[in-house]
This record gives sequence, C-alpha cells and structure tokens, in this order.
Amino acid sequence: MKIARKRKSLGGIPTASMSDVAFLLLVFFLSTTKFDIKKGLGLVLPPASTMADKKVKLKDENITKVWINKDGLVAVNQEEIPLNQLEATIRNLVKNNPDMVISLKTDRKSKYHHMVSVLDKLQASGAEKISLSTN
Repeated sequence: MKIARKRKSLGGIPTASMSDVAFLLLVFFLSTTKFDIKKGLGLVLPPASTMADKKVKLKDENITKVWINKDGLVAVNQEEIPLNQLEATIRNLVKNNPDMVISLKTDRKSKYHHMVSVLDKLQASGAEKISLSTN
C-alpha cells in the first residue's frame, strides 16, 4: 500500500528580506528629508510678576500706540508715517519721555515680517518698554 505524500505549496511571496528593504527605505527618506526649522523672535522677556492680580494704570501721555494695518502701513498715534521714519520718531519720543511705553498692535491679516521689521526699528530706536498685541 502506497502512502500519499502531501505536496507543499511553493506559491507565495518570500518575506525574509522585507524588513531589510523597509529599513533601507526608512534610512534613505530620513537622510534625504529637509526638516524645516522655525525661527522665532529673539526677545528677552521680563520675569513673571509676583503681583499678577494688581493692575498698573498708565497715563495717556506715557503711551505711544503703533499700529500696523493689513497692508503693512505703520501709524504712530493714528498718524501714518513711512517705515524709514519710524526709528527717528520713536527715538525722539523716548528721548523726551523715558517712561514711554510703546504699544505695538498689528492687524490679524498683517504679514509676520511687517511686525518683525517694525519691532526691529523700535528696538533700534532705544525703546525698552514695548507691549505686543494683536487686534
């Protein structure tokens, strides 16, 4: 009596080297991908106040409002001025009043680089008390 042997199915995809190929693809994509590095503003912030619940009232003559609209135009105390004159204007204001606080407000639709260039001009003019906000 003959015993029938079962034949093994030789069909299928060999998966022995699949992990090697996946590892090589992973190394390739990680080594050739350029990661986007985000740059922030280089500002030194003051330490947190111990009296956060106490509000400070400023006199109106000690506040200068600088506004940047969505097109990048700059206004100081509701008077539009060119960007190249901003530094001299703020320098004169700070020179006349050392307690001057500059309130920089930007329109939500304004470009980021407009705010950065105005902030650079404010810092170059010697303004040390700058308040940043959005509208």
